[in-house]
Amino acid sequence: MSTIKDVAKQAGVSIATVSHIVNGTKSVTPKTRKKVLKAIEELNYATNQTAKSFKTGHKNMIAFVVPDISNNYFANIIDSLEEELRKSGYHLIITNTKEKKEREFQQLKYLTSGITDGIILASTARTYTEICSYIPDGFPVVLIDRKLDDSPLDIVSVSDSRAITDGMCRLILNGHTKIGYIGDFPHLSTARERLKTYKDILKKHGIPTNETFIRSTSSLSHEAYHITGELLADGCTAIVIGNNLMTADAYSYLYKNGKAFPDVQILGYYHRDLAQFFSSEDGIIVMNEKDMGIAAARQILDRIKNPEQSQKEIIIYNQYAADFEHIR
Repeated sequence: MSTIKDVAKQAGVSIATVSHIVNGTKSVTPKTRKKVLKAIEELNYATNQTAKSFKTGHKNMIAFVVPDISNNYFANIIDSLEEELRKSGYHLIITNTKEKKEREFQQLKYLTSGITDGIILASTARTYTEICSYIPDGFPVVLIDRKLDDSPLDIVSVSDSRAITDGMCRLILNGHTKIGYIGDFPHLSTARERLKTYKDILKKHGIPTNETFIRSTSSLSHEAYHITGELLADGCTAIVIGNNLMTADAYSYLYKNGKAFPDVQILGYYHRDLAQFFSSEDGIIVMNEKDMGIAAARQILDRIKNPEQSQKEIIIYNQYAADFEHIR
């Protein structure tokens, strides 16, 4: 079994340098890091995590509690999150709650029992009060995507207000006044912001809000497919969609029934894996998952190192792309 001494010798650096790179305790030049990582791979070197955890009190493990791991949005966040954590010598654990609070509570109890050094949480709860009893005092937790009322936790939040405003203004400029809306769970902070923006833009342009045109559902149910048909049957000529999976469901409906609704436009969210359904004539909201993951990784590591710092909110802005062809 290779040792840290073997890695240092092969890379032509000191043992201390290898230790700094493995543990993320000191910055080194990219050239030195590359040599050490290459030596680690060639020698199949593995650090003794058990011994290290006894010495430092850290497991070098971060958990990401995800509400729907099948959603392309969260999968992309995981990709950038894991890559950023790895730079500092941390590993990522993924757990999927399937939008069920009971599963989330169980996982929080388990993950805060000494398994991990911190948690990044996309919560299914409505308020911080619902989860606070499952998080020990001082345990590092960073919320991502979804805010919780009265929460003292750090949050990497997302804002779509500008993107929805730009997209809806284009729909209205194109002559649409009967604009439907399909949103996610109403208690989610992201869903609340998106619906509020939708109503605000209608009001700004003097278009009365028709509550029958507003629907909410779960992306896990794929009910957006049928709701799209219902809204079109009710006379909607355009629909604003509240997340990427529901956008794919709506476009899937139009793909199969589009001949009956040739002038319908959709304002929704880009879903890379289902892009074949999307119309190049419609604008699309592009989600910035890469920056979400990077920001969450950096903030959980900062919280671990500086547990007494004040609460921080980092806002990532999604963007509206008027020409879908530019993001294919």
